[in-house]
Amino acid sequence: MLTGLWRNKRQVQGWEEAGSGGMKRSSVLWWRRCHCLRTTSEVGTQLPQQKLQLQEACMRKEKSVALLEDQLMEVEETVRQFRGAVGEQLGKMRVFLAALEGSLDREAERVQNEAAVALRRELGSLNSYLEQLRQMEKVLEEVADKPQTEFLMKYCLVTSRLQKILAESPLPARLDIQLPVISDDFKFQVWRKMFRALMPVRKDLTFDPSTAHPSLVLSPSCRRVECSDKKAPPAGEDPRQFDKAVAVVAHQLLSDGEHYWEVEVGDKPRWALGVIAAQASRRGRLHPVPSQGLWLVGLRDGKILEAHVEAKEPRALRTQERRPVRIGVYLSFGDGVLSFYDASDEDALELVFAFRERLPGPVYPFFDVCWHDKGKNAQPLLLVGPEGEEA
Repeated sequence: MLTGLWRNKRQVQGWEEAGSGGMKRSSVLWWRRCHCLRTTSEVGTQLPQQKLQLQEACMRKEKSVALLEDQLMEVEETVRQFRGAVGEQLGKMRVFLAALEGSLDREAERVQNEAAVALRRELGSLNSYLEQLRQMEKVLEEVADKPQTEFLMKYCLVTSRLQKILAESPLPARLDIQLPVISDDFKFQVWRKMFRALMPVRKDLTFDPSTAHPSLVLSPSCRRVECSDKKAPPAGEDPRQFDKAVAVVAHQLLSDGEHYWEVEVGDKPRWALGVIAAQASRRGRLHPVPSQGLWLVGLRDGKILEAHVEAKEPRALRTQERRPVRIGVYLSFGDGVLSFYDASDEDALELVFAFRERLPGPVYPFFDVCWHDKGKNAQPLLLVGPEGEEA
């Protein structure tokens, strides 16, 4: 009896425990199911936003990749251009040095040949005299034992001939060899000539008559210009023409690369040269400074070289030992350099002044002939051609 009751109690407890566990498991499953449903719903609403963020992130990375690829290409192009420029410049140096070496070698060969001819001629004469002296010595030995009369006769002949030979054959003078001395000055002169050789070929410029002030007279070749002392008609309405400044520009518009040209100024006491911005005004009185589109160097009063820098007055440059009669102008858009040289000596350019700034755009070569000053400044300006010829 008792045993049966105990067994029934255990069964009831087992059922209660089983029921309790089942309830717990059901609650967990129900909570998980609800949470998953809520999470899925939230994800469904956030998915488009996540996709948009992913797309924006991809676009940003793609732009970064494209930027880096562009920078890589830019570096490669810059290095390629650098190598090309180095190769070009060093190639010009090699050509110049090879030509110079050949010229010096030919000069040395010429001097050697001339010296060899002169020395061989002198050597031949000396050998001839030496042979005669040996023959006379032999004669004297042969007549030493001869009778006195014959000895005296031979002796007199020998001594007479000996005096003639001594008079005809003075000691040879040292031959002077005229060759350059390889010194620091020689190296400097070579460097100056090489610097000129590395300049671009002279540009073949011509004056543009449509831009010239009415007082200016141009040659038919448009490479010579001077200010007339006759009363000039008023300027027209063409905005390209100078109406106040006694100036003219070249036909050629320069916008990139390197350029070099030369102007013969001679003994003209007043002038200004350089470039003018293509968009700069040519009407009215010009204010020749870079901010107004003019980069100029000029001569005043026949002795004062000056640069028209950004200031109230032009900057007076150091006095040259001699006044330039020819001015060379070098323009490099890439390097941002506009240099003026004393080109009086074709093989030795001497820097006068340099503007070091990148020009804002295309420019024209500019020539301020200046007023004739009652004949005191009537000398012309001449454009030098590619082969060095003047107008």
